[in-house]
Amino acid sequence: MLLRSNISETLLNSGVRLVICAPNADESYFRQEFDHPLISLEKMPTIAGSWENRLSNWRQYLLMNPALGSTLNYKRESLRRDHPWKHFATRAANLVLGNIPVLRKAFMAGEAKLFPAREFDEVLKRHQPDLVVTGTPGFNLNDVHALRSAQRLGIQTATVMLSWDNLTSKGYMNGVPDHLLVWSSLMADEAVAYHDFPRERIHETGAPQFDLYHQAKTSFSQTQWRRDHNIPDDAFLMVYGTINPAICTHEVEIVRTIIRQMESGRYTKPTYLWIRLHPQMVKGSTSRPIEPFLALRSESVHVEIPPVQSESLNWDLPKSDGEHLLRLLATANLVVTTSSTLSIDAACVETPIANAFFDGSQPVDSTISAGRFQHYTHYAKILKTGGIAIARTPEEFAAHVNRYINDPVADAAGRAAIIQQQLGCLDGQAGEHTAQKILELAGGKPGLAERSNQAARPESRSNFEPTRL
Repeated sequence: MLLRSNISETLLNSGVRLVICAPNADESYFRQEFDHPLISLEKMPTIAGSWENRLSNWRQYLLMNPALGSTLNYKRESLRRDHPWKHFATRAANLVLGNIPVLRKAFMAGEAKLFPAREFDEVLKRHQPDLVVTGTPGFNLNDVHALRSAQRLGIQTATVMLSWDNLTSKGYMNGVPDHLLVWSSLMADEAVAYHDFPRERIHETGAPQFDLYHQAKTSFSQTQWRRDHNIPDDAFLMVYGTINPAICTHEVEIVRTIIRQMESGRYTKPTYLWIRLHPQMVKGSTSRPIEPFLALRSESVHVEIPPVQSESLNWDLPKSDGEHLLRLLATANLVVTTSSTLSIDAACVETPIANAFFDGSQPVDSTISAGRFQHYTHYAKILKTGGIAIARTPEEFAAHVNRYINDPVADAAGRAAIIQQQLGCLDGQAGEHTAQKILELAGGKPGLAERSNQAARPESRSNFEPTRL
């Protein structure tokens, strides 16, 4: 998302040299897409160590203040069910580490010493960047190692937050960047409250991946788009977006419930259902068989398989898919999901949104129920806007569908509130704002100058790698 927004375009136009470190740097489509004289592609170093992976999985339950982690408390219930002893051990540790900052800092310092993260040293020494940018503040192990390596070598670091739930659902920051670029004041507040991140090093730059939705409704003919995709002109177009199959294993049952309502005439207008599978279902470690969804296809049910490109970079979609998604959501009469960023996407194109918090025809354990998502920290906040219809039962869902059939602009004020809450605004300039802040931080006025001065002092050279600058 960093590379396919106008962040990279703005940086390249400014003469910045970009070094892209990616696990799929050797795949032909990726090399062709980023073939540019100012771009260097580097294969992501291999990060060894199953023990660090285990600790990373555990640490999300250990360090965050337990009074703040509503999402983690719900996740912990799954841990209680599957691994009771792990649940009680992490809960006890969290009550100590999550409430005593000095112990939390000691834990993090010990972790960094135990796993010094030198895999990125060679590439950083060779390219000598002025700034290292990551997409998470250490929730991903590759990001942890890149941040630790850069900071050990005296290089400024910044994280451009690319997901709205990371600060509340992934536990305490692992590798802490020098600067944090966030979507809005809401995310800035979360960084301070949940991670003790210094407010003066947080920069509100917007969410670049949503820039394409600016003036989206006027960018194409919705009638022609329907006809191009064989959707009847008079049908009520419902788009259902699935989520990561690992966190909602029974989602196909929810969709089957909706189809049964369509077939039994529960909706007051003929309905066409477009099911868009989540990219994580198609390829990667969380992929699942898609045949149960494909079996649902009919004249009034379409199943879309996103064009995931890479075998090694999880759920990597082409830039053109963003434009396709825009047109799909803008044409839709209703966007449905159990809990997804699609709720924000739909708000950006002024399309009504409904969340399905029911589980289909068969009861499921409360720890995997779709209803739990409404209590997750980030999702509870967006629901408070009133821009999303909440359906806790199939009957409530049918009522909401019919309400939107009769009143297509219902809850419009709430959808506008979603944009204000999550994005601050939608002016199409977030990518440029983000790029300008990256340029400013890469200029290093004080960072780079300070590092240069330190390197010039003989007594401080021993603290830095010899080829650092």
